Amino acid sequence: MVAPVKAPKLKKPRRKVRWGRLLLVMIVFSAVLSLTGLAAYGWYLERKMVEPAAAAQTPLAKEAPVYILIAGLDRDPGAAEPTRRQVMNTDVLILARVDQAERRATLLSIPRDTRVELPTGMTKINAAYATGGMDRLKKTVGDLTGLPVDRYVMLDFPAFIKAVNAIGGIEFALDKPIASPEGTVSLSPGPQTLSGEEALAVVRDRQEAQGDIARIERQQKLLEALLTTLRTTDVVDWMKGMRAMSGSLRTDMSISEMGTLATALQGEAAVFTTQTVPGTFLNLYDVSYWKVDEEKLQELVQTMKK
Repeated sequence: MVAPVKAPKLKKPRRKVRWGRLLLVMIVFSAVLSLTGLAAYGWYLERKMVEPAAAAQTPLAKEAPVYILIAGLDRDPGAAEPTRRQVMNTDVLILARVDQAERRATLLSIPRDTRVELPTGMTKINAAYATGGMDRLKKTVGDLTGLPVDRYVMLDFPAFIKAVNAIGGIEFALDKPIASPEGTVSLSPGPQTLSGEEALAVVRDRQEAQGDIARIERQQKLLEALLTTLRTTDVVDWMKGMRAMSGSLRTDMSISEMGTLATALQGEAAVFTTQTVPGTFLNLYDVSYWKVDEEKLQELVQTMKK
């Protein structure tokens, strides 16, 4: 009897790996993870920095200009001196008008020695926050300029240092030697890359005849250099910078609003203009003030609105 001949086993054809499709799946998967991570990152930042009452505010209109008060506190929680850790005076005050549609921002610097009326009497505007918190500061700035204050951002020395370090420093040309009051920073004139600590020494310096006004001019130049760097900062680096500042920054802007405004002011098409509240030096009882020129200020305000 002849044994049956077994049919040879047919090998299953190997499926071709479609590398294009696999790559597409990997890209989509990575994108989902990235977006989920950014969303969680944004939620974390919002809880750390944004005032709880901000959720009840009317959302910012995209077609209308937005006025944002930027306040830098003259406070360093890590300082050895108790007064430096607890001080509540503002060292920097800027009212920014942002036109999202036109991709334009106008920054109005308010000298810290500006003479204004507070419930305690005629004094310097840098005492407004210590007198009545952010509500008093916003009202004082609004009364002074005649402009609304839609949102605010408040930061202290550590927040500024972390922000500059997070973007890799600022390219800046110094016009004179500068040293920090604590003696930890000593800078020579000329172009250089400033670290966060060095940039802080630059914005704080007022050791010259024009005092706070000369300091504001230097602050504005440094701010322009900072904005130039931020124009090319991507969203991931922007979020990292925000996280670095989160412990020292407070605001009533949502993360979404901050992202929208930052996007509107990115790129070469964005235009930034800096101005200073006009006035003259005034000395009363050996106290130096900045006396506002009301007429020129209103002319400047009307120009900002155009």
